[in-house]
Amino acid sequence: MIIECPSCNASLRLDKSRYAGKRLSLRCPSCRRSFTTEIPPDSIATVLVAHGYPKSFDELRAVLVQDDLTILTCSENEEALSLLRDKPVRILLLDVALTGSFPFELIDEARNKPSDKPVKIILLPSVYNKTAYKRRPTSLYGADAYLELHHIGDRLLPLLRDLCPDLDLKEPSAGFYRSAKGEERSLPDASGAQAAEELARLLIADIALYHQEQIDQGIREGAPGLYLDNEMNEGRRLLDERIAHEILAQGDFLQQALEQFAVARRKELDL
Repeated sequence: MIIECPSCNASLRLDKSRYAGKRLSLRCPSCRRSFTTEIPPDSIATVLVAHGYPKSFDELRAVLVQDDLTILTCSENEEALSLLRDKPVRILLLDVALTGSFPFELIDEARNKPSDKPVKIILLPSVYNKTAYKRRPTSLYGADAYLELHHIGDRLLPLLRDLCPDLDLKEPSAGFYRSAKGEERSLPDASGAQAAEELARLLIADIALYHQEQIDQGIREGAPGLYLDNEMNEGRRLLDERIAHEILAQGDFLQQALEQFAVARRKELDL
């Protein structure tokens, strides 16, 4: 956790688990003033970060560590489900392209979790391509909010304060925030068709976030991609840039990923 010097506002980092519930006498390494502070005994909330891009964990922790929060991380669906069921999660930061699930499935689990206070859910784009498809999402699948990763540094805590005013989250000292770069997401260690399938899944997850109404209308009319010509063409262009042509010749990976998404979405829509 982060402690601020009352004299010069310099930030001191402490291991909260070591000093929880104690009163400490500290000396500021910057201005050398001595002061006392109370370390809270417990975390005020548990945050679950379910994201498939490891760099996101570091970026999110850099913002959240300053507050008395317990941070849990996972990178795939089954672990996220287990943590949601077993831990007192208050806030869920969810990757729309989390491996092994579609976002509405985990959101349903979070919404149905027995709790005195509802889980607050913030969707995070897959960040495979930070410029494609970027418009306000047409659907959040029932989540409370949405945040681009490159805005984590300046917008995450204000958003959490709006969603959870009872937590009394504190603003860090000036200059503490560092905005994430929103770098393109690296593909997992895979080759050939497996890499193409994973990239196609990531692209469809982003397309679905920004164009859910078009996908749902296409599903109702029997063709999920009916109203997505421009988006699908852009997705295929990105596949063509990153996957060998001989692999792409094996099939339409983007269309296959869209059909897989549509199967799960039809169940969600009771179609």
